[in-house]
Amino acid sequence: MTWKHPNTITGAPAEGVVYYRRNYINYEFWRIIKKGEHVLFTAPRRVGKTSVMKDLEQNCENGYKAVYDDIESDKTQQDFYKRLFNLLLVRIKWQNRYLKKVGEFLKSRDIGGISVDGIKIERKDIDYKTELLELLQVLGNEELKIVLMLDEFPDVIMAIERTEGKDAAINVLNTLRKLRHDKSFKNISFVLAGSIGIDHVISSLDRPKLINDLVSINITELTVVEAEELVDQLTQGATMKIGSDEMSYMLAKISHLLPYFIQVFIDESNSLLHKEDRPELTRDDINKVFETIIKQSSYFEDWEQRLRRYLAKEDFEYCIGVLTQCAHNKHYPLQKAYDFSHKVKPVTSYKKLLDSVLVKDGYLIEESNSYRFLSPFLQAWWQKRHPQFEIED
Repeated sequence: MTWKHPNTITGAPAEGVVYYRRNYINYEFWRIIKKGEHVLFTAPRRVGKTSVMKDLEQNCENGYKAVYDDIESDKTQQDFYKRLFNLLLVRIKWQNRYLKKVGEFLKSRDIGGISVDGIKIERKDIDYKTELLELLQVLGNEELKIVLMLDEFPDVIMAIERTEGKDAAINVLNTLRKLRHDKSFKNISFVLAGSIGIDHVISSLDRPKLINDLVSINITELTVVEAEELVDQLTQGATMKIGSDEMSYMLAKISHLLPYFIQVFIDESNSLLHKEDRPELTRDDINKVFETIIKQSSYFEDWEQRLRRYLAKEDFEYCIGVLTQCAHNKHYPLQKAYDFSHKVKPVTSYKKLLDSVLVKDGYLIEESNSYRFLSPFLQAWWQKRHPQFEIED
């Protein structure tokens, strides 16, 4: 038979036919933006926040222009402000009225100009913070409202702190807060998001007030009904078939219904069936696929690597120890987490690491003063990655 594969994607963010839109998230987002507020997307890892923002960018309300970008690679204040400056120039040139206004702005600032080849920046000694503020003020007087969606924002703040110091990171946060409160920029809305807990990053700078004006939108895992609809969407027209009983068994096996885990499971299931040239997925297949997935480090390594990259050495060791205990125990009591902190001595409060990193970023869940893994996938992989003998009594 001619095999038709499902519409899955396991690397880049889901878009188009592989993206499952939850309309209530879009509705809540635009309701908040129309009130002139600014948004903080809070979500555990792999829940699909990037896909949500890309969808919002592509499906704007009338009178708005959403501009999305992943800014993770920025390491300095100059990098950050240059990116925003260039991002705005490139994305707003689509309207003739704005193209003319941008050309006039560049000429008046003696920065560059616009030609048939596009926007050209001629000076090299540009103070991008100053120029960005001037550009935003010009655009802020227009009828079109711009929504700047900055993904991986916490990563940038941490990188600036490491490269230029704590005061530089605080300066960026202060600048953005002033922009959000200055009436000169009333037509600009900021949307901040990231794959590590922004609360943890800001609290490490001791400046929680610099983001407390943002309205949080929490993106959660899918409901069972939503997960079933996503599976149907991904497998529509595909050769592989999933019966209702097998669907229930598969979702129960996944348990923590992140769109990413569902995409991965469908993709691996299709590979198994395609190899054996049969369309029907069975319970035995589901069990085999689960084992296959947890052996693939590429699906999970980033969960550990991000902790290594963004935590102090002592904090990283504490989190790894807690996660390893949780991986090999059904429940890990808060008392033990506290006792372990006296042994490892993290530089950050043990409870902040538990709440603002491990829980907030989707590793663990707290129930009745005990912790456990949210995802059976991640727990099973962690058991293989960190065997029982790593746990010291």
